[in-house]
Amino acid sequence: MSSSNNSSSFEEEFKTNSISIRSYVGRLILRTHQDEDTEILASIFSDPIARKYLVFLQPPNGWGDDDEERKTNKIWTKQDFADRVSVQNQTRSKGQSCVFNIILLASTSGEKTDRCIGTTGYVTINGSIAYLGIITDPKTVRRGYATEALYTSIVFAFQRLGVNQIIMQTDERNEEMRGWCEHTAGIPMINKQQKELNGITFVQCEYSFTLDQWNHSIKTKLENRMNQYFK
Repeated sequence: MSSSNNSSSFEEEFKTNSISIRSYVGRLILRTHQDEDTEILASIFSDPIARKYLVFLQPPNGWGDDDEERKTNKIWTKQDFADRVSVQNQTRSKGQSCVFNIILLASTSGEKTDRCIGTTGYVTINGSIAYLGIITDPKTVRRGYATEALYTSIVFAFQRLGVNQIIMQTDERNEEMRGWCEHTAGIPMINKQQKELNGITFVQCEYSFTLDQWNHSIKTKLENRMNQYFK
């Protein structure tokens, strides 16, 4: 994909229509939610390793008061995730979010079927500023899938969503995500501060880059990283 021809606003067709994007090296598709993804994503969001640095994350309607074990262990149900998707659909219809499920293609993985391995994209879009995040199945790490998914999300945002600045936020203790921002992508940290969300206190590191910074260096860094997998 090219990073030129940036759109001036969130394109109307993407507010309500389904979206499906082939990734840079073709191992993944990023797509808006399908019902078949719900169960696996509820499982990923319930995985203590996957949510290690997202302990503040909770369903739109909270954990409820009738199941102490679910609240203590932060277990997401299919309904919890369906509620999350409903909220995301509402905000996307206003041009205020655009979240994708990450689909690993059987044709490139050697597995029997395509399968969902996480989510990425923009839970919040505020005008021309978009907040990029990712959560993936811990069993799929260290294979370059996160870089491939993030790169694809970034290109789409700059080309089609009217975005000219992307912000990534992570827990200070998340050395893997911080390392990806600082070393793999070369994204500068712009802020570090103590935050409290849903009763959880943590130190948040914030990284930011513009379309110009993307075109000048970050895009090439990530492409070189992904190309290493196919040498």
